Amino acid sequence: MPDGPEKQFQHHITDFLEKVHRYIPLQSSDITDSDRYFVEDHLISFIRATQKETFNKLAENYGSDAGDEIFRALKKELTHRPLWTVIRQGLMVRGLTFNLYFPEPRSSQGAAERFYRENRISFREELVIKKGKRPDIVLFLNGLPVIVLELKHEKNQTVHDAVDQYAKRDHGDWIFRLPFLYIAADTSDVMVATDPSKAENFRWHNSGLENKAMTDGEYPVEFLYRDVLSKGSIIRALSFYLVYVPAREAENDRPALPAGTIFPRFHQSRMVENLYRDLETRYAENRTLGKKYLIHHSAGSGKTLSICWLADRIHSLYKPGSNEKIIDRIFILTDRKALDKNIREDMEKLVHLADVVDFAKNSDQLARLIRSGTARIIVSTQQKFKYILEKLAGDQALRQLKVAFLIDEAHRSQEGKTAAGVKVSFREPEVEDVESDGMDPEEEIAGIIRAHDRNQVFVAFTATPSKATLSLFGTPFDEYTEEEAIREGYILDVASNIISYRTLYNLHCPVLSKEDQEKVYPAGVVAKALKNVAYQDDGLIQYKAEVMLRIFDDQILPLIGGNAKAMIVATSRPAGLRYFEILTEKLLERKSPYKVLFAFSPFVHPETNKALSETGVNGLNPGEAIEDRFEGDNYRLMVVANKFQEGFDQPLLAGMFLDKAVVDRNAVQTVSRLNRCHGGKDKVVVVDFTNNAKKILKAFKKYRKGSPFEPEEPDAKDCTAQYDEIISKGVFDQAHADHFSELSAQGSDALIQSFAAELRGVFELRIPDPDERKSFVYLLARFVKSYYFLSGFFQYPDDVRRFAEFAEVIGPQLIKKGSESDLIKLMRKTRVVKANVTYVGTVKSSGPVKLKAGGGKGPGVPIKKVTVQDAIDAITEKFRISNEEALIIREVTEEKMKDETILNTIRIHKEDVVYIKDTYRETIDRRIKEAYEKKNRFEALWDPKYIDDGAIFDIMTFTVIESGLQAVIAE
Repeated sequence: MPDGPEKQFQHHITDFLEKVHRYIPLQSSDITDSDRYFVEDHLISFIRATQKETFNKLAENYGSDAGDEIFRALKKELTHRPLWTVIRQGLMVRGLTFNLYFPEPRSSQGAAERFYRENRISFREELVIKKGKRPDIVLFLNGLPVIVLELKHEKNQTVHDAVDQYAKRDHGDWIFRLPFLYIAADTSDVMVATDPSKAENFRWHNSGLENKAMTDGEYPVEFLYRDVLSKGSIIRALSFYLVYVPAREAENDRPALPAGTIFPRFHQSRMVENLYRDLETRYAENRTLGKKYLIHHSAGSGKTLSICWLADRIHSLYKPGSNEKIIDRIFILTDRKALDKNIREDMEKLVHLADVVDFAKNSDQLARLIRSGTARIIVSTQQKFKYILEKLAGDQALRQLKVAFLIDEAHRSQEGKTAAGVKVSFREPEVEDVESDGMDPEEEIAGIIRAHDRNQVFVAFTATPSKATLSLFGTPFDEYTEEEAIREGYILDVASNIISYRTLYNLHCPVLSKEDQEKVYPAGVVAKALKNVAYQDDGLIQYKAEVMLRIFDDQILPLIGGNAKAMIVATSRPAGLRYFEILTEKLLERKSPYKVLFAFSPFVHPETNKALSETGVNGLNPGEAIEDRFEGDNYRLMVVANKFQEGFDQPLLAGMFLDKAVVDRNAVQTVSRLNRCHGGKDKVVVVDFTNNAKKILKAFKKYRKGSPFEPEEPDAKDCTAQYDEIISKGVFDQAHADHFSELSAQGSDALIQSFAAELRGVFELRIPDPDERKSFVYLLARFVKSYYFLSGFFQYPDDVRRFAEFAEVIGPQLIKKGSESDLIKLMRKTRVVKANVTYVGTVKSSGPVKLKAGGGKGPGVPIKKVTVQDAIDAITEKFRISNEEALIIREVTEEKMKDETILNTIRIHKEDVVYIKDTYRETIDRRIKEAYEKKNRFEALWDPKYIDDGAIFDIMTFTVIESGLQAVIAE
């Protein structure tokens, strides 16, 4: 009788294991320990072949019982720790240590390679266990059971049936306690667990959104039996990847947690192994390391553990055939000033690295660790990045070190001079010598070495890559998208719908004095300060706090079996403090059993001048972390102000109230705090009080399927064009910059400030118009920002560099800005005179992008025809604008409608209207705003009637898009 489909699938895999991997098929008689399922002859043969002298020493005392003594010691160890930890660390028998396996060798020569080859992997089909049950396949390493497989064929059953089968087994049986991995698979999908006792312990372990066979004639899950079950993968799991997490007792309202084992998800080990091999190959071929890698892994993808595993693997990278490590120092750079709690906790789980991992809390510690004579993994902050590079470049011995930087959340390190530190290591050298500018010769040499260094490798991790990050690092080396993570159930879809409220307010400020009117403040600072006035208003906070508690009680608290928690994101620390105080009062009034916490960094309250700290406000114990206190069952609400909007891992968090507008990457990172899975957590609740729900959903859609940007090659001409434009204005010339450079070399701040005052007079004389002055200062700022970004890729003439240094210092001093204290005084005079909070409704995600029209599916939606006058009419009808404003709107809109760059992009993507109207519209919107900047119409850039959703800039953008579509369709 022919085999059924499930048996055919099973035999296909066992044939592959035997013929391709050369694993040994076992007979039932080979398994001589019927209780723990040991193949005793295999283990003893392995020990005799690799540790003959040690075995003989044991045999001197125990004779023919030496093997029995080994198994007696092994069984004793297994009463209190997992089998895989014994395999990894070795087994102590009567004072003698026996290796139960040998890891991959550093070279293909010598005893290590010979011992590695002695590792014997075998398998048994349908191993008979207690009660006559038969797991489909069990794999053994040197006679010890390490992996179990239950297989299903989709003609009859699925992977979920295999999971149910595991959950219903007798988990007192050693076969469900000893192996480190339990695999459930059908022909298309794979799930794995390290503890098979519960169905919820199983997690998806697929190679992508859809598994596909790599070879003709193989099943879609070929990656499982070809890669995951390969000898190298099994040995590497034992050597590096398996992580033991000890049990945690209940303490200070923190629940107890059982001990467990962590096995990497597929994308984690894929990234680590591919990067390891790429570095190994690069070094073998070129004897250099200089390379950049971008890892784009979704929020909730286990990024901190991925970083730790990568650090472990590349720390074990050796030069071929030697004991010399390829990488001398590994720096893990977190983006927080306080060392990342997640990184620390996950690193501490890799106990075999305890002697080589250090946490540098200050510069002195960092300097000592850099100079340490042994290869080390050093955890520090991104703020120390430039300091590290300078230390490495400033010492002849340190200059020779081969260094790896693992940067957490890369996009936040791509701004300003911190990014320049990353980029400078990858510049292409110029052929011509650079003319000296009087710098200290040693500094100049160090700078040149830094510019051409081939000994540094950078690995940047981010869930939401920015354009700047992609310009620097290029196409992601490994990608695991949010769509994939959601589909696999590793994270929840937190952006499926958002409850939306609109906070409306009118502000009043007394008539300003002429002096106050002339003071200039950064537009963004003023806009934020004004919004803070409204969002710190007691009446509004009182009302919104009441709404929050009602929604929390009705919709959030019942989630996760009544254990759900919520986060309130406040617009500022003073606003957060009021929320904390008001919510505390309301909870006491209600005699509520739960409490609220306030997470923030220390500040001095602007009204009371009182210094406030997290510990003092929340009554924390000395050394107690607020996130640990929040784990307590009676703490259900946490107010945050510029804290925990990213990197905060609390699976019980199921609700979020946004009283602060979050956009783009920040929106994704903030709301993604809710995406951690937990048993019984099947939905989350997001409430937005800023009428920003559509932008939040748009941000998630933008990043869900991968990077929204294509890497763009930086253009050296961008910087020189701005330099030429500044010189052409005739306000300052190169002589001014050269003189500034000479003064800087003297180190006299007094001389520099005297020169700055002199230049301010020149500036005011040559540009009498206030608006033109602002425009010129803005041009200087753009030039400085452009120089520091692009100088990482290109070397510019010394004239350009000196002028950038000159503009960086002198530019901000040309217009006398209002001080922060002046602005605070003005804000104190500003009051909310009318306000209300109105319910808008639930804004739902549109779900997956629909297939574009065409291909026999019927006609697409006809393009709406618009003109500039249509746009003007729409704007006039909706907003009160002057004739002058209407003229500017017409000029800019017509200019962008004729912009060949925009038209070409629309032409290329004309079949993908979703892309044009969703992703590309942001580029058009930015171009429109840049046009307003060039026309010195800065006031529009922070005017709500221009920048709000559906406001003037949105209407202009829509008009340009529709006009462009009309034009390319008519071609």
